[in-house]
Amino acid sequence: MLIDVDTIPTGVRATRRISRFWAPRPASLDLLRDALSSDVVLLRGPAGVGKTSLLRQFAASLDDDTQRGVQFIDGGVTTPERLPEILAAFAEGPSMHVLLIDNHSEGAGLTTEHLLHLLRSDANLRIVVATRQATGLESPLVAIEFDVQVIPTEHLLMTRDELAEVLELNGVATTEVGIDALAERTHGWPALVQLAAARLRLEGLPLRTRDEALAAAGYANAAFTTDLEQRLDMPVSDDVRLLAIAPHVTVAIADAMGVDPREGSTGELVAHLQDAGFMWPSSTRLTLAEPIREQWLREITQRRPEDVSSARLHLLAHLVAGGEPLLAAQLAADAEQWPTLAGVLRSSGPEIWARDPEGFRRLICLLRTRAPMTPAVVDALLALDPDTAASLETPGLVVTALGQLPDAKSAASNDLDALILRVSLLRAVGRFALATEAAAVLNDAVRRSGDLSAELTCEAWYQVGMTSFAMGRLREARVTLGQSQRIAPPALRMRARGVIAVIDLLEGDVRGAQQVVAPDRDDNWRSSPWGEGLRLAEAWLRLEEGDAAGARTMLDRLPATAGARELWPFAAAVHALSFLLSGSASDALGLLRTWMSRARSTPPSHYQSTQILTARAKVLIALRQARKALSLFEGPFALASTTAPAIALSHLYAGRTHEAFVMSVKWGLHHEPSPRAALESLVVSIVADLRLNGVAAHRTAAQRAEALSTRHDLWSPWSAVAPEDRALVLQMLSPASRDEITRRCSFFASSVSVPHLTKREQVVLAHLTPSSTIADIAKTLVVSPNTVKTQLQSLYRKLEVSDRSSAIRAAHAWGLIETESEL
Repeated sequence: MLIDVDTIPTGVRATRRISRFWAPRPASLDLLRDALSSDVVLLRGPAGVGKTSLLRQFAASLDDDTQRGVQFIDGGVTTPERLPEILAAFAEGPSMHVLLIDNHSEGAGLTTEHLLHLLRSDANLRIVVATRQATGLESPLVAIEFDVQVIPTEHLLMTRDELAEVLELNGVATTEVGIDALAERTHGWPALVQLAAARLRLEGLPLRTRDEALAAAGYANAAFTTDLEQRLDMPVSDDVRLLAIAPHVTVAIADAMGVDPREGSTGELVAHLQDAGFMWPSSTRLTLAEPIREQWLREITQRRPEDVSSARLHLLAHLVAGGEPLLAAQLAADAEQWPTLAGVLRSSGPEIWARDPEGFRRLICLLRTRAPMTPAVVDALLALDPDTAASLETPGLVVTALGQLPDAKSAASNDLDALILRVSLLRAVGRFALATEAAAVLNDAVRRSGDLSAELTCEAWYQVGMTSFAMGRLREARVTLGQSQRIAPPALRMRARGVIAVIDLLEGDVRGAQQVVAPDRDDNWRSSPWGEGLRLAEAWLRLEEGDAAGARTMLDRLPATAGARELWPFAAAVHALSFLLSGSASDALGLLRTWMSRARSTPPSHYQSTQILTARAKVLIALRQARKALSLFEGPFALASTTAPAIALSHLYAGRTHEAFVMSVKWGLHHEPSPRAALESLVVSIVADLRLNGVAAHRTAAQRAEALSTRHDLWSPWSAVAPEDRALVLQMLSPASRDEITRRCSFFASSVSVPHLTKREQVVLAHLTPSSTIADIAKTLVVSPNTVKTQLQSLYRKLEVSDRSSAIRAAHAWGLIETESEL
């Protein structure tokens, strides 16, 4: 029950008068009632957020509660001398006591100490405090003695249904569209809702369209802000309005943006705005009330757009330097400053991802869909966005971006970041010769410059190293990437380590790759876009260890679209080998074709294409199509250190044993190959020697191969030994090596071969589509329908299918047709 107004101290606000145009807040009132189990309940918020009205409604709702005595006072005008009267009034009422304090301020009237004195004096007392400021009641020391509960912000704001009820109480004609638009623009702010509803009622205006809602909200926003400014003891200048640019307000942020309070210090300005109710109260960060911030930002942007841009750039730099890149990126996105957002993502993307992965993805999506394609934006998207990495439009975007950059020599002397972008984008568009020239210029520029930032130096070495890698100069790439790794922050260090591990595996140094991959296995960066390369290396190591199924599972989940975007040819080759070694050789060609679709968005270099080519040759050999594998190496893919082992293997299983032996010995001994190439050549020479000489074969090659495998922990090349040769090869090795090889599957584990089609069947298959009829095919080929029907039946039998859709899918999987058909 409410204690009679005449018997309670002066300074009491009227509790019974509640406007009939004010919507009830049942959900908020229920929350307040439940919160009375705590000793202190805090309603914290700026002016106009509805604290007083909520307290009044709460007081009225307790009027019929005979078990509780309720007093409602204004904390700003009630003096400490009135405390005995408050306690006396409670003593004469019900046993449970509730004191509602509006407008509480530490600088006037009752302080925290006075409220604590009341709580200690009356064990049955509960206090509900509405305040514009952070108070001493939130101190941990107070929380040790009393339960303190803060009502969350969302329960102070009005819901969409409550807004609709206010409009109905005011007799405003509405539509759902108008209500939704007004709810969106007023942010649930009670003062704005009341102002808009009152204006519509007094002027007899409806709320049917979005434009009408925007007009009503605009009036309410401007009226509320103007009224609050007039109550302030200081003038609000445009310099003060610059505070609306920041997501939150501190003295450091205000100084960084160049806010000039004109009177007093910046700290005094912030404190004054907080006392006047312009901000959400907090002991750490202050945020301008949404209506005020929106109005001030609109006004200052219209009058001084250049100052707004300058202040925003200063603010973003301050936030990034202060360890808040996520906030800086969100602010840049809100202001549609896309080059700035791209710069923040390029420099601080890992920190943003670590704090909010979902927010990171939203920012990338905004950059992709709304930003102009400048070089910095394109480079950021290539590095961070899977959709851009796989898009067919990407090469065109990269070419356009390249046209906006200076040439390599000009950039080297004036803008090193532009040169780094140029090297990266040239590789992205497949211009590897030009990328090599630009990378050489970049290499010289970095070595000459002694005052570059660690961030710029790290990225420069990475781009130089990746260019060497793309050209197949693996040892140069490893050295340069090592330089980048040493000065890189954690995420970029992991990106470089992933490439270094892949290089080690390409050369056959499995033990070295294990040492690169092993540290920090539980590091969170492994699951990030910058950890894709390391995840690829980890899957490859699984394959080297003999766990083909585990490697295949990991590779199935690896997108290779962000940190590993340029590693997709190696991912494709390893993925295909995992299929071979896990007994799915028949699906490996289709898998490679799926991977090859990436060539349209991220063109491979000649070296990278060679890796895919050798993987395809091994798949064909495993499918007993060695002669077809040999034909792959015609044209630009001639004999070289990277192709010689695969060519020799093709000769071996194509029945050209002598040619295979000569080639494998020549390239295994005299061309200084990597450990992997040397071992692959040695394995071919061992098998060829056995086939030519039987038990009289020389054991020197087997001993050298065994030593290489043991030294580098490299056993996967032995998987190329066919089942018919496996027993004789194993007899030439030590028991330890036999155990290692026996634990690993053979390429030929599937025991399958590509279906052999006649020329007529191949012609019919080439014309087979889901919509074509037998009559159509017969007419095209100028044969009878019965002939086509006979060829189809034979085709279905060889492919082990029963209908044309399944036949087309099977033919794709076997690599019998090269063009995709829509099923």
